Amino acid sequence: MAYPQTIQIFLPSGDPQGIRVAAITTRIVQVIEVPRARLDEFLRMPEAAYVGLYVLFGEDDETGASRAYIGQTGNFGVRLKQHNEKKEFWNRALIALSLTRSLTVTHAHFLEWLAIGRATEAQRFALENGTAGSKPHTPAPMEAECLEVFETVDVLLTTLGYPLFEPLIKRSLTVEGTTPNRPDGVDLFLHGDGVDGRGRYTEEGLVVLANSLGKAEASPSFEKFGSEAKRRRLIEAGSLLREGARLRVVKDMLFSSPSAAAATLFGRSSNGWIEWKDASGRTLSDVMGRNKATEGAEG
Repeated sequence: MAYPQTIQIFLPSGDPQGIRVAAITTRIVQVIEVPRARLDEFLRMPEAAYVGLYVLFGEDDETGASRAYIGQTGNFGVRLKQHNEKKEFWNRALIALSLTRSLTVTHAHFLEWLAIGRATEAQRFALENGTAGSKPHTPAPMEAECLEVFETVDVLLTTLGYPLFEPLIKRSLTVEGTTPNRPDGVDLFLHGDGVDGRGRYTEEGLVVLANSLGKAEASPSFEKFGSEAKRRRLIEAGSLLREGARLRVVKDMLFSSPSAAAATLFGRSSNGWIEWKDASGRTLSDVMGRNKATEGAEG
């Protein structure tokens, strides 16, 4: 359950693009964000010798898809130096530790297992790890501590811009009784011209749901639009699967705007605010109340 929290972000060098240290002010767990170019700076910090969980973040050079690697270590400095020599894809490391140095290697193994499992479920990033493997043996009191630590790490990673464990759709908002004017709890539909799409509008943009169907062939004029390049990359990456004259969405997919989502499925320029509709036929623009101010001004 979400509740109000105060998060402090400290900039050791004063540079917002450099190392950032994030913490919930009432807890002992910190997350340190380390740009790869500032690794030497981190290695001089005492926290480099701590035990804990870490995540490497980067992108696929060809598709631009977000990638991540989750690991645990008894010494951050030693492990990150190894990854700096052997792993190419990453540009930022996010490191979770305890200010009181209360985390042990046993804690770290359980946190790694839990993090891989949750990240796999969320499907936000392509994981370099593979499967989470079997659950490590952890005494019940220690497991309870790990769950609390993980909750803090999740909040801090998301605050720093890495929602690794957050599903694109909050499934709890889709049950019966959801408040109708909350678009992230309302099914949206895109129909016509061979397209059969379903989506949800969230705080981050419009999520097109898995198994939505779009047109395989784009209109000739679509090439001049930026959405065409993203559509092509999604096809090349296998996120959009060709099935005859249609494209099938393989997994839930986030778009920055309703129009970009609609254009990807239609293969043409689209006004997603008008073309995405709820079950009663209201446009997304109406669902969001975008026309209310205009209606009031007109009379």
